[in-house]
This record gives sequence, structure tokens and C-alpha cells, in this order.
Amino acid sequence: MSERAVAKGDFVLVNYTISLMEETGERVIASTVHEEGAGSHEEPELVIVGEGYLLSALEEALVGMKEGESKEVVLEPSQAFGERDPGNIVVLPARELSSRGVVPRVGEEIELDGRRGRIIRVGGGRVTVDFNHPFAGKRVRARITVQKIVEDDRGKLAELLLKWFKGIPRDRVSVKIDGDAAEVEVPGSIFAFSNAHILLSGFLRDVERYIPSISKVRLVEEFRFERGKEERKEEATSGASGEASA
Repeated sequence: MSERAVAKGDFVLVNYTISLMEETGERVIASTVHEEGAGSHEEPELVIVGEGYLLSALEEALVGMKEGESKEVVLEPSQAFGERDPGNIVVLPARELSSRGVVPRVGEEIELDGRRGRIIRVGGGRVTVDFNHPFAGKRVRARITVQKIVEDDRGKLAELLLKWFKGIPRDRVSVKIDGDAAEVEVPGSIFAFSNAHILLSGFLRDVERYIPSISKVRLVEEFRFERGKEERKEEATSGASGEASA
């Protein structure tokens, strides 16, 4: 376990739970803890400190922490999702939305001119849209643990791939580095992702940006054929019969 403290720019695997602090209690809005059956498991998430993977105040809180260390922080609205701004609540003619193919319904999320908002009122030929962040004005509590500081380029490459292709088994990714060239063995299943080429472009862009020692990346696909026990048994029996008849 590394004894050094987290610094800006570090690749860090973290576990966290982020909750909104509301009058009725706390509501979890993001967590690396996932429920499965009767139990739960943690899936550490990659954070490149200072690059906006988490709320900036949370990334600042990571600086100085060590592997295995946990911290709890409370963020004011200005440190989290911002204060509610009355100026972000806009009244529009219903026909303007209709002309864009939007049927106004209270609670519906829409996008106008690159801004996402939520319809909060409909009536009298007018539609009121709230363009504030859905969590604006809320205090946030975060519990965060530094699982690991990734210091070698092999580990960084693997973690970047796992970030872009979520759900790939960690043990199916293998990285070799020779000078400025990296060879990454990946399961063929990554190309089953509907947007595989977009994800791959994102991965390569991140490698170029965050791992300057690497100038070439070669992907090697690995395909595994899962054979059932009965099929293997039949093959073994067939082989034995062949030898006997020979």
C-alpha cells in the first residue's frame, strides 16, 4: 500500500456515496456501492484528480488523503450543484415548444438551445421551464474512500479502458508496454457495445492526454468459446471411440 498522499493529477480509485441533505432525510444520488441479491459490493471508480470526474470540492478533498483513508465532507449548495437562480426560470409560449415538436407536460425534461430544463407549470397558453440544475440549492454529504493510487502506466491504461467500457471484467484486460508502445489485450465483447467506436475514440484521446509516455496503442482482441460440460464430455467420448476403432 502506497504511503504517499494524493496529489492533483493522480489516477485514484475511489469508493463514494453522495447524498442530498433534505428536510425529510438524506437521499443517495450517486454511489459505487451496488446491491446484488442479499448483499452488496463496491466497484471503485477512477478519478483523475482535478479533471472534473467528481464535484470539484470533492476532488479537492481527495488531495492529501492516503490509500485506505476515508473522509466525510458536507458541501454547501455553492460547492455542489449551485444555488437556485430565479433568472433560470423562464416562461415561454406553448406554441414555441409545439413548433419544436415538444408536447408540454409538467415534470417533463426538455432541451432548448443547448440548455436542459424541466417543465414545472403549464396553463393559459404558457409553459414555465426551470433551467436550474435539478439538485440546485441542496446541501450534499459525501463519504469517500481512497482505494488505490494508480502510479504505473500499465495500470493507468487498464483503468482508462475500464472507465470507457464499463462492465468489462477487470481480469479480462491485460496491458504490456515496450518503450512508447502499449499493447492492450481486450475481450472481443467490447465491440458488442452499441457505441464501441465512440468509446474507443474517447479511450485513445484520454491515453494521449494523460499518459504522455505512450505514443502508440495496439489493441488485441481475445475471444473465448464457452463450451458446456456435456459438449466437452461428448467430445472426449468421441475421441476415445475413435482411438478404439483405430
